[in-house]
Amino acid sequence: MKHSVPWILVCALLLPLMAGCSSGPADPGETSQTQTAAPSSPDASQTASEEEARDYPYYAGHDFGGKNFHFLNAPRAYWDMFTSVTADEMNGEVINDAVFERNSRISEKLNCSLSEEGFRISSGEYWDELSPLMLAGDPKYDVFCLPYRYTAASVTGGYILNLDELASMHLDESWWNQTILDATSLNRRHYIASSAAHFMSVDGMWCLYFNQSLMNNLQLELPYDTVREGKWTLDRLAEYMKAGANLNGDSAFTPPYDGRAQWNSGGSSVYGFTSYTSVFQKLLYGMEAHMVDKDDEDKMEFAASSEHFIDCCTRLAELFSVPGQYLDANDDDGFSYNLNIFPSGRALFLGGELKDAQVFREMEDEFGVVPLPKFNESQSRYFTTLDFQMMTFAIPYTQAAPEDAALLLDAMSFESDTKILDLFLGSRIEQKGLRNENSVEMLHIIYEGLGIDLGEAFDLFGTVSTDIKNNIPQGITEFASLIERNKKPIVKQMNKLQDSFT
Repeated sequence: MKHSVPWILVCALLLPLMAGCSSGPADPGETSQTQTAAPSSPDASQTASEEEARDYPYYAGHDFGGKNFHFLNAPRAYWDMFTSVTADEMNGEVINDAVFERNSRISEKLNCSLSEEGFRISSGEYWDELSPLMLAGDPKYDVFCLPYRYTAASVTGGYILNLDELASMHLDESWWNQTILDATSLNRRHYIASSAAHFMSVDGMWCLYFNQSLMNNLQLELPYDTVREGKWTLDRLAEYMKAGANLNGDSAFTPPYDGRAQWNSGGSSVYGFTSYTSVFQKLLYGMEAHMVDKDDEDKMEFAASSEHFIDCCTRLAELFSVPGQYLDANDDDGFSYNLNIFPSGRALFLGGELKDAQVFREMEDEFGVVPLPKFNESQSRYFTTLDFQMMTFAIPYTQAAPEDAALLLDAMSFESDTKILDLFLGSRIEQKGLRNENSVEMLHIIYEGLGIDLGEAFDLFGTVSTDIKNNIPQGITEFASLIERNKKPIVKQMNKLQDSFT
């Protein structure tokens, strides 16, 4: 989605945030701290006021008669993300209060109310609740916050409506993420849509954090200007990873590990990069290396066997299998975890989601954020992506008034895009090291390139995707033969799904 905001506007939007934040978080996924920023100019204040004054253009003539719209959603603060679409009351936490005000404004304009019910995604609770209701035709839920991973089954099962047939949902407007809409349509049909109305789609976007203090100590140039010049590529990242790697006598801990990661928390090694295996699919997407592409008729094409995809996988394997340059660390119940390793100053880069900044509040070093790298400078722009469990919006076939549900989602998306998005980005990055002009600008660059690979989003590649991600840090480069062995059943599954989008 094209959404670029000048820095002076961001300053103006952040001033109320800095003045009104409470001293502590309302919950693990809703964090706010007081910060200091550059003063805004009168022009910036005027621009912000004009933005705030914008009103959703389709309220007139609609009265929902006091109806309550009940959402199926993830639990609140799921995975340390802001996942809720409702707020019970004003509590002084900046995003909670912004959501409360958004919903109050919509409720007054449309004469309705909103409620939600949360079920865990990873455990299967969500699907266990959804599928029996849909099979029985139960209208319990008015709107689905639907994870990508359940989209294919929901479409083939006839659970959700074609959004293109709902005139009240203005999918061509900027408040809907156009990149994700384009990526997840088939036969030019849209059954799911994404916007800033569900902050999981923002909290879950992938980026690269870097230890700015460590980079200064190594006398390395901060990469902000490289990003602006369009030169932030995998080769440039490789230079930083090599410069940041220093085992200092510790073990390299290259994969495959014997059980849990054996990183020594009391050692002195510093790694060029740390994350866990999901980072490789994200890096591939950032380099436009897709498992699935689409042709001019919006039909899926198997792309994982392309020369570009294989080249990108091979280059990642060459780079991330070098001892010291990368530490694969996902022992999330112990200290051998990337979200402990990076803030302790033991890695120059971290691949993670925006919400990960919430755990850095005690970090002594300053840090910054940049997009996922391009493959080379000829790539037109930067891209990022989401986990396949991230939420989108869908409307169930059991909805008796689908146009009303569509208008509600449209209004929520507009109000969030114009009045909350910049505030949300500011609140998520106000930790130490990210209270600067450069990082706010980087986050907008990242958000503008937010998209999805259908192969990942619709879980078409299954174990093949897992094998690719596991092979890269081990330096195994037989990607072409792996993909060719599994191509036929994947293509068959793709064709079956394609026929369902009617």
